[in-house]
Amino acid sequence: MSQPTSDPPGPAAGVVVPERERRRENRRPLQSKATLTVLDGPGASGVHEIMTRDLSLSGVSFLLRESLAFSQNCRIDMPNGNGASSHVCEVVRSRPLSNGRFEMAVQFRKKL
Repeated sequence: MSQPTSDPPGPAAGVVVPERERRRENRRPLQSKATLTVLDGPGASGVHEIMTRDLSLSGVSFLLRESLAFSQNCRIDMPNGNGASSHVCEVVRSRPLSNGRFEMAVQFRKKL
């Protein structure tokens, strides 16, 4: 007679298991002023002064009072040590926060 098989033990009740990190690149905190220009879709040509939250080689996150649509295109102009850098970006996340703002994340598509 064979022994019954059992699943490996799971986390104990009340233990929070961290979600697997899906980002491909490390992010670093970066609080800096930047200018966001909406290039298409709702609010096209709108210009917003934003404060960045964090930065990776492939994108940046920030807070915004209005939500942008997933896959909407924009341009972000950020100061850096050599003046400024500009990128055409695509919105990859828009999440409402309790304070009425939206946590936005864009992925860099083209450096200008």
